[in-house]
Amino acid sequence: MISEEMYELMLHMIGYGQLDRNFTDAIHLEKPDLLLELAQICNKQWGSNSVNIELLKKNIEMYSGDE
Repeated sequence: MISEEMYELMLHMIGYGQLDRNFTDAIHLEKPDLLLELAQICNKQWGSNSVNIELLKKNIEMYSGDE
């Protein structure tokens, strides 16, 4: 089930780029748990390779390390 917070996050990502890139682009919103959960829901809904979860985790770690 998609929460209200996840829905708002998804709305930020709709309308530009590829889904995989949109998740990486949304890392600055500082909601990594929501991003990962939403990515898993997308993969379940549209296919297991819609979002590269491992790459997303790596990018989140890199972004968190930059702060």
